Amino acid sequence: SGVWSYNGPAERRFNKAFAEYVGSRYALSLANGTVTLQLALEACGIGCGDEVIVPGLTWQATAAAALDINAVPILVDVTEDTWCIDPAAVEAAITPQTKAIVPVHLYGCMADMDAILQIAERHGLRVIEDCAHKHGGEWNGKKAGSIGDIGSFSFQLSKLMTAGEGGALTTSDPQLWERLDALR
Repeated sequence: SGVWSYNGPAERRFNKAFAEYVGSRYALSLANGTVTLQLALEACGIGCGDEVIVPGLTWQATAAAALDINAVPILVDVTEDTWCIDPAAVEAAITPQTKAIVPVHLYGCMADMDAILQIAERHGLRVIEDCAHKHGGEWNGKKAGSIGDIGSFSFQLSKLMTAGEGGALTTSDPQLWERLDALR
């Protein structure tokens, strides 16, 4: 029909509305949450042999997305109180090959984004928020998906906001937006 096709009118309306809801400059709808994670990593220039730090407690797609682009997922522990990625474990896992941190907001909790962003800034790392289970969640007044470099969302049947399947990426960085759109 062309309604939901590449940059069709319904897709453009959704992308604009979702970006406004999240508080980011851009949003891009995609097939599912796994693809959003893959494209986010690729848009950040991550590839063969690069390390991506992910929590050890998450859906397998968070780590599999790194494997799908020939990067190496580095699993680290989570905190006892939130079950989200432990910033101290992130710091301890960083090597010269580390390129990104993927905090997962999980079980109604947000990862400690203040600590994650400080670590990322110190080490020149990208932060890709896995927001598959935290649509509308907030950290210090900013919504999930608007805090890191890129936010990755899933709309699969078990998610808070569902379309049966689907996903979206959010960013406020125009260069990342161009890369994401080109990769799509």
